[in-house]
Amino acid sequence: MKTRIAFFFCITFFSCQNKIYLHRIETYLNSSTPESKGRYLSDDFRSFFLEKKGEGKNKATALRSFVNWDAPLHPDITISKWTIRGNTWIVDFNEQNDFSKLIGFPEWKGTERISFNSQKMIYEAVYIPNPDNPSHKPWLQPAVEWLEQHRPNDLNEVYINGKLVQTSETARKWVDLRQLWRKKTRR
Repeated sequence: MKTRIAFFFCITFFSCQNKIYLHRIETYLNSSTPESKGRYLSDDFRSFFLEKKGEGKNKATALRSFVNWDAPLHPDITISKWTIRGNTWIVDFNEQNDFSKLIGFPEWKGTERISFNSQKMIYEAVYIPNPDNPSHKPWLQPAVEWLEQHRPNDLNEVYINGKLVQTSETARKWVDLRQLWRKKTRR
């Protein structure tokens, strides 16, 4: 009987612990401000793209990069599955944001390996986009064509040589321009 109670206690304890970590991860991934994202990061945090290689981005650099594009576009991330290996969570997710929603882009899929330290702070994150993600350009093209004709100066501020200019100002301007495009073309 004591073994069953101990087993039940362990399962309940680990289940509650997992919920705490999962909540931290969901909040971290869906943060729209550097303050809300930064509260989950350790001072020695490192961020990597595709693989853990080199020094990675430190906390300040990662948060500056976040502020320049993702934050003003309000990430909307849904976790589809996760696995846990020691102090590392491997999280598969689907991502949308204001940019993708306004152009009708289906979503990006990705994986993030998130490692926690003993204080339950994230000290390492490795973002791995799904290689099968489609390009956003076919969904963006109708808006680009309309903007070329009706707002070329504005377009030149946010889209140069077929590439998005990624700053906090251009992120907000993209949302405004796409809303104008949708209103004028009723899409």
